[in-house]
Amino acid sequence: MESRPIRELGENHVVSRFRALASGTLGPDVIVGPGDDAAVISSPDKRLLLFACDMMVEGIHFRQEWAEPRQIGWKAMVQNLSDIAAMGGEAAAAVASIATPGDVPEEVVSAIAEGLAAAASRYGAALVGGDFVGSPGPLVVDVAITGWVERERMLLRRGASPGDALLVTGYLGAAAAGLAARQQALAEAESSLLAEAIRAYHEPRPRLSEAQAIAGARRATSMMDLSDGLADDLPRLCQQSGVGARVRAQAIPIHRACSFVADRLGVNDRQLAITGGEDYELLLTCPPEAVPELSSALSEAVETPLTVIGEIIADEEVMLVDADGSERSLGKGFDHFAASSEARGCSDRAAE
Repeated sequence: MESRPIRELGENHVVSRFRALASGTLGPDVIVGPGDDAAVISSPDKRLLLFACDMMVEGIHFRQEWAEPRQIGWKAMVQNLSDIAAMGGEAAAAVASIATPGDVPEEVVSAIAEGLAAAASRYGAALVGGDFVGSPGPLVVDVAITGWVERERMLLRRGASPGDALLVTGYLGAAAAGLAARQQALAEAESSLLAEAIRAYHEPRPRLSEAQAIAGARRATSMMDLSDGLADDLPRLCQQSGVGARVRAQAIPIHRACSFVADRLGVNDRQLAITGGEDYELLLTCPPEAVPELSSALSEAVETPLTVIGEIIADEEVMLVDADGSERSLGKGFDHFAASSEARGCSDRAAE
């Protein structure tokens, strides 16, 4: 089939394709979906509304030469789903907007929409509408999402107390390794672990089931998702709680794909796991005696491990403790307003 730019096909053609894809994500709680001026969704009794938004900008968060269009849409939706997970909530409904130059082929925009719908459907969010506009560039995908959470199960960044254990779900560093592999033009076919790292970078998984299991146990005191890296996100949690933290370097669970890529590039895998972002794992705190209960709740719901990596302290400082007991800074994670050459999606800077 001949590829045609969207300026030749027109807005209505693209919007019709979006509506067709979105229709497969709608559940019985959606009273009015795409096609009207606003969506209408029924509200569960005695639940709080969660509302979040995140956008992806070409050249900052992704490169079209690296990612398939469907992966761009998938990731744009997943990073929003992860925000709902971080609160202990369930996804409800999302709207997505795409701004693109008119010379972009129609199949690219359609594939982005397919990725948005696939991620929404996979994790229980209804894709109820959005917007599609022309732009001089770059290509932008913007998602806003709602969710529901019971008041007693809601988890915030504030709430950690001195003496609490500090924990993470899963393993860290796979996405950062995937980005490093893309920056250094490593071929996916070189190794299954390299392919796994690149897939983790382009196709992350939000921890919604894990978050609901943690929230259901009602023992966690605070929680957030790791989007910009442990080095940047942990200080944010500590600032909101008015506390500090000591992280035991040897306790950090490093993804095997991160270790493989780090060894291939001659960089430190632990530092890559600490400073790299987009793992979308959960960072949480709880009283030390609650760790077995939370681990049990998580293992009953999913197979994702839960690891204690440190403790919360009263002093408002965040330090990494090495095996010899020496302390140092965690380093620096992703900064949206860093120089463009250091931006997450298009950096040419190798991990240090």
